[in-house]
Formats: sequence, C-alpha cells, structure tokens
Amino acid sequence: MTILHGKTIVVTGAGSGIGRATARLLAQQGATVFATDLNPAGLAETAADLGDQAGAFHTLTHDVTEQADWDRVFAQVAQQANGQLHGLVNNAGIMLAGPFDQASVADLQRQYRINVEGPFMGMQGALPLMRAAVQAQGGTASIVNVSSIFGQIAGQRYAAYSASKGAILMLTKAAAVELAPDGIRVNSVHPGPTLTALGAAHEPPRDAQGRPLSRDEALAQWSSRIPMRRLGQADEIAGTIAFLLSDAAAYTSGAELVVDGAYSAC
Repeated sequence: MTILHGKTIVVTGAGSGIGRATARLLAQQGATVFATDLNPAGLAETAADLGDQAGAFHTLTHDVTEQADWDRVFAQVAQQANGQLHGLVNNAGIMLAGPFDQASVADLQRQYRINVEGPFMGMQGALPLMRAAVQAQGGTASIVNVSSIFGQIAGQRYAAYSASKGAILMLTKAAAVELAPDGIRVNSVHPGPTLTALGAAHEPPRDAQGRPLSRDEALAQWSSRIPMRRLGQADEIAGTIAFLLSDAAAYTSGAELVVDGAYSAC
C-alpha cells in the first residue's frame, strides 16, 4: 500500500515545476489529487504524465487570488470526495527579481497577492473539509505551504519576494498553533535554487563587469554557491511535501523544512 492511499489532496500551481512533480508523486502514492493551475495547458501536460493513474487525478483551472475560484475548487472536492479533504499544498507562486531601489509597490503587491493572500484564502477554505475528514477518519489533515529559503535568509535582488515568502512562513506557524487542537497540521517547505520555470526567474549572476552570464554560466555560478554543487530538482522538493502530507509526519506541525543542498547553512 502506498503512503497516501485513501487521501484527497489539493495541489495549486500543478501545471509546471514543483507543483507538477508534487501532483504526480501524490497520485503515484495513492492519493486522489485535485490539481489546480491558472494554465489549463500545463495541467493537461501534468495529467498526461500520469497515464493510467489519471483516474484519481482531477484538474481545475484556478486563480488563487480569487475567492470565488477557491470556493469552486472546494465545492468540487466536497462533491467528489464525500465532503472530506486530507491535504492542501499551497504551491502556486510568483518571483520577481530586481534591485530594491527600483522595485515598485505594484510588484510587491502582486507577489503578496499570489504568494500570501492566495494561501491564506486556501487555508481558510479548506478547514471545513479537513475538519470533516479528521472527524470521520481520525488521524490528522495536513497543509503544506511552499515558501523559499529567501523567506528565511536575505536574497539579494529579492526584497519583495523575500517579504512575501517570510510572511507565508509566519502565517504557517501561527495557523499551526491555532489548528493543532483540530488535528490539522501546517508546515512550510523552503526550496533553494531549483531547476524549474520559476527558478528561471532568478536574477542571472553577473560577472565583475556587470555582464549577465549565459544560462550555462549562470547554472554553473549558482551550483558553485551550493555545497552539494548542483541545483535542486522538482522531484526532490515533491518528496519532502509528500512526507509532510503522510501519516509518517503525524506529529510534525509548525515546522519549516529546508530543501536546498545546504545552501542556507553556509
């Protein structure tokens, strides 16, 4: 039996990168997955990756900044999963890089809207279905918020992004304390530089003359900063998320799990 057999889980931002890898792994581990994304084409590719496992895999176009979209997602989960939800992965996010003195309030607000307000609405909306699952089956339900190492340490040229990811870290901890008596666990995962489309938004390293490096040069530069000497893979982040959703993590709540090849330990 797989570690997530019988669990129903919502994954946002499942059309690419970490979200796609997570949705795929959860389905492989026996979960019924509701994969959401703003990009329906990306969702279709994620579903196609699963092949015969797609029977337990549902896709929904979803803007995490819209309350009505969250309501629609949870209504569909309630209808198709007996009114119960065992897990929520708030993965959808955006990263905008640039010098602090050139960053706009609009960029800050956009990142907060997607990276903080979206998960906030999702966490609140999931509670009735999660409480129902805990009451019906015992055990715990689990919320995993995907933050970033730049929510814990300063990231040069990522001031607004770091602010949003630091906010989701503290939202995670506050919610973990409040929801623990209900059997609902809340944890955050903090990826380091990772080979995803979002990771491509990292501001390219520059040489001594300020010239942006090529993609290969940039990857080599990033890798040289990481003690494991490579960037992370989306599947490696997904494995940590799957653990937090499983019963193996039944006493883990309010934690911040770093997946960065020791980058932030330096």
